[in-house]
Amino acid sequence: MSKTDEWTAVWTAKKVIDHDQVLTAEPISGNALRIVTERRNDGILIATFSVNVVEGDDVARVHSGTDVEFVMNVPKGAIYRSSALAYAQANSLGLGGLSDLYTAINENSFRDYIPKETRFILRGLCQHTKVQKVARITDRLYEVHRYGLRSVKVLALNEYDLTAEAVRTGIERHGKCDLILASNPNCRPSSEAIQAAASAGVGVLKWAELLGALNNVK
Repeated sequence: MSKTDEWTAVWTAKKVIDHDQVLTAEPISGNALRIVTERRNDGILIATFSVNVVEGDDVARVHSGTDVEFVMNVPKGAIYRSSALAYAQANSLGLGGLSDLYTAINENSFRDYIPKETRFILRGLCQHTKVQKVARITDRLYEVHRYGLRSVKVLALNEYDLTAEAVRTGIERHGKCDLILASNPNCRPSSEAIQAAASAGVGVLKWAELLGALNNVK
C-alpha cells in the first residue's frame, strides 16, 4: 500500500460511520478499512486512495488482495480512465468516490457496483438496435460503436443546470466528443451551454433525442 495517501482509510472511516446502515468502520492500514453493515456482518474490506485522475495502476497499487471488494477514491469529481474501469471490472471491484460507497452500502452491492446513471446509460445504449458495442473511455465518456455507421463519442454530463462552463470543463477533462448527453432527466440546458457545445462542434441532447440521433448521425 502506498504511503502517499496513507491517511485515506482513517478519513473514510470517519465519514462512513455516519451512514445509518454502518455498524463499525475500522482502519486496518493506511489504505484499507473494514466496515460492518446491518446486512454484512462478516465485514467488507475497502481499499482507499486519493487521486484526481485515476488510472489502472492507481487501483492496482491499493488492491492488496482478493478480499478487497470496493476501492474508494477521496477526491470528489475525480476522473476515472478506461484502464482503471477495466482493472476494476477484471478484478470484480467496485470503484468510485464516497457517494458511490454510500450507494453500494445502500444496495448491499460492492464487487458488482456500478453507478445507477452508468447502469442506465449502458443498458439503454446496448439495447439500441443500431449499437454494436459500447466502450467506456472515462467514467463519463462513452464510445458507441454502431452497425453500418462510424463510432461516436458521447459525453454524459449530469448537472441539473448545464452551463457553458460545465460543457467546456467536461470536454476539457474527459476529451473530445461527438454528442453531449444531458443525463440528468430534470436538466434544461441553458442557451449558453448549447452555444458552447456548438462552438466545440457538438450538440446537447436529452436521452430520447440521443437514442434517435444514433440512428442517423454521420
